[in-house]
Amino acid sequence: MFYSGILTDSGRKDADLREAATIRQQRRMKQAVQFIHKDSADLLPLDGMKKLGTSKDTQPHNILQRRLLETNLSKLRTNRSTWAPKNDVSAQSKKQNQAKCESPRKSEDDDMIYVWCQCAGKDVRAQIDTSCPHSLIPAPCLDRLGLKEHFRSYKKEEEPPALPYSVKPLGQVERMAVMLGNTTVECSAIVIDNNDRNFSLGLQTLKSLKCVINLEQNQIEVGRTEIIPFIIRNTVREDQPSEV
Repeated sequence: MFYSGILTDSGRKDADLREAATIRQQRRMKQAVQFIHKDSADLLPLDGMKKLGTSKDTQPHNILQRRLLETNLSKLRTNRSTWAPKNDVSAQSKKQNQAKCESPRKSEDDDMIYVWCQCAGKDVRAQIDTSCPHSLIPAPCLDRLGLKEHFRSYKKEEEPPALPYSVKPLGQVERMAVMLGNTTVECSAIVIDNNDRNFSLGLQTLKSLKCVINLEQNQIEVGRTEIIPFIIRNTVREDQPSEV
């Protein structure tokens, strides 16, 4: 009975010590969890914290710091990968826009064919336009050539001819004398409300003049007897007066 009492007391003391140690550990864990979770509830749930061990690397504050660092690094990488292409794209688009602003006029002029001709007795630089059946003349050019008295505006009930360009036809000039080389032909021209376009010889007028366009030699053959050279950009004939 004596030994049994000693063993019983010793077992109770061990049980009390273990219980006390467990209680102290739970209190410390609860304090740490409450303190850290107060400001970091969105990073780690309370249930996950309660299951953590006693290792220093698995303590709640260490895990929260690692996760926060990983989140910041991930955001930084994402931002860098997102910003770099935007800058590159904006730089490329800026260069392309600048090239478009600088080159369109030059490229358009390079694709156009111009020749010198005479209209109403005055020298005019004319564009050869095979894509439009009608010859076109801007309204200001009509005034400079002195052909305003020959102008006939379209009536309200009259339907203007269809043009392949977004220009407004105002009327037309009949029996306009055009001389290309030594060959003269009387033709009609559509007067347009657009000063940005050039005086142009359309397909009907070119057929009347029996023109053959020779792109290899950069010239127009009129009636197979005359040769009219193209106007080369940035060059002017010595005997050619300023264009109308």
